[in-house]
Amino acid sequence: TITGNFADVIHGLNANHLTDQVIQRSKRMILDTLGVGLLGTSTEVCHKVTQYSKVHSMDFDDTWHPATHPSGAVLPAVIALSEAFPQKKKISGLDLLLAFNVGIEVQGRLLHFSGEARNIPKRFHPPTVVGTMGSAAACAKLLTLDRLKCKNSLAIAASYAGAPLANAATQTKPLHVGNAAKHGLEAACLASQGLQGNKQILDMESGIGAFYTDYNPQTLPTLQSYPWLLDQQDVAIKRFPAHLGTHWVADAASSVRRKLMESSGNLLPLDKIEKVILKVPEVKYVNRPSPTSEHEARHSFQFVACSALLDGSMSVQSFTSENIHRPALRELLCKTQLEHPADNAPSFESLYCEVSVTLQDGNAISDRCDTFYGHWRKPLKKEDLEEKFQSNASSVLPAEATEAIIETVYNLEKIEDCSVLSMFLSGQSARVLSEKLHFL
Repeated sequence: TITGNFADVIHGLNANHLTDQVIQRSKRMILDTLGVGLLGTSTEVCHKVTQYSKVHSMDFDDTWHPATHPSGAVLPAVIALSEAFPQKKKISGLDLLLAFNVGIEVQGRLLHFSGEARNIPKRFHPPTVVGTMGSAAACAKLLTLDRLKCKNSLAIAASYAGAPLANAATQTKPLHVGNAAKHGLEAACLASQGLQGNKQILDMESGIGAFYTDYNPQTLPTLQSYPWLLDQQDVAIKRFPAHLGTHWVADAASSVRRKLMESSGNLLPLDKIEKVILKVPEVKYVNRPSPTSEHEARHSFQFVACSALLDGSMSVQSFTSENIHRPALRELLCKTQLEHPADNAPSFESLYCEVSVTLQDGNAISDRCDTFYGHWRKPLKKEDLEEKFQSNASSVLPAEATEAIIETVYNLEKIEDCSVLSMFLSGQSARVLSEKLHFL
């Protein structure tokens, strides 16, 4: 069965299967996710709901293709689980890396079983389905469950899966990723205690197939020389906290602003703007002409375009209430229209954005973004990734703790006991912990 095949692979993959590129890419994902999660601890959402939700509380976490947020559904679960192990059973950094990558891999493989999963979702939020399964697989790996219990982990996780997309752009959306992590961990723990589920959960139309109209499961490659999806397809890492589709808009709008400034003596001719046209794919839940909250603003093509035109770039501060409600932005939003060209498919692999500003004198200035900086085709440089992490983490931790986390993550495969990571995340002094940071 497909489910049995997945259980074999989850159980059978070991650290020797990890390639250098998978290790490097996953360490970047881990560092970014830790930073985003640390920043998320200061949000209103995190104070109201489970700690697992902090990674997605600002929509600042990584995005993959086919579309999902892979890391936020797995990393909180494997870190929480590693902290629960007795002191005498150390979980190494390599153990953590392997479990994390198993969780990412399972998500990617499930997404590849559906053609419709390749596009930006319309009905349900993907992390609530594949993220829950990935978390269960990662936790089953860290618990070293046998094949039967790996099967049951997936079966149990499937009964936690799914959440409607209608809650996008609300305070509830972060729960989607938080619950995926939490419920996957719970599923693996229940399986470890002997709870059983349907042994063909991945094979059946009424199993995971219930979420996709074109579900077509396939067996995974042989373990002999396992090809990781992360080797073939990197993730996008966001430069500002908003829906990934808005990142094309931000880069195009920022470029148009530069052109406007150049032609107007270094002043933005706001009062001369007649209209703003955004050519974007049709994604209904990111079409928000007049957002009133930070969560709506993070899911608004229009808001991000107008903010980037006004400010020249986007940041965490762009989504404060003060910025959302400023009169200049509201005025510009009223002049902004969306167009959906037939060739602009709603896929993170192929979409584009064209921003065109028409002035009162009839002149139009436009620019187009096909690949934003941070997309997998144009990945963040190491120094920019570190700057994002430090900016996010420094809101919570002292500088020496943030530096210690960077060093720990970059050397994760060499670390004997990954509990040091949790100690640094709690803000404990790097000096006190230096003797505990042992390399293999």
